[in-house]
Amino acid sequence: MNEAHCGKPVRQECAKRAGRRTKAEDVMLAPILSITMAGILTIAGLLHALWGFGVTFPAANEQQLARMVVGRRGITKMPSMAACLFVAICLFAFAFLALVLGRHVTVPVSKWLVAAAGAGAALVFMGRGIVGVLPAFERATPEQPFLSLNRRFYSPLIFLLGIGFALLTLALPYWSWRLGLLG
Repeated sequence: MNEAHCGKPVRQECAKRAGRRTKAEDVMLAPILSITMAGILTIAGLLHALWGFGVTFPAANEQQLARMVVGRRGITKMPSMAACLFVAICLFAFAFLALVLGRHVTVPVSKWLVAAAGAGAALVFMGRGIVGVLPAFERATPEQPFLSLNRRFYSPLIFLLGIGFALLTLALPYWSWRLGLLG
């Protein structure tokens, strides 16, 4: 293993050795993508935690919030505190996973376990993004404003997060030689 694989992006290391300044195209996008994804997921996790403790932001009351973020037919109350906190913990875990995939945080587990977690997260998020716009899902969650927010914002954002997890997983440094075996 050469010294360019010691944790620094390879292009930046090569640029330093060649005696030239690092250009914009030498900057790796995985670290930036992972921080952006972790920020989005952390904000979503904080919102779910606040909702679990009874905060109705950004709605005026609990019924309006439930219709905005859950959308089930005839809903008048938010899910339980335990349900909201469970979703918040899951979102925080996914934010941490994004940081691990972006190599901002190291964990003492197998590289393949990290890759499997990234692939699983990609499938979960892309699956929710796709299912969220299917007619059956929309029939089950007809309340406004959830239905329009889900079409315009929630499902596309969740799908993009899934794409982000897929890209981060494929950008892991130990994939390059394995993917070369496929060709």
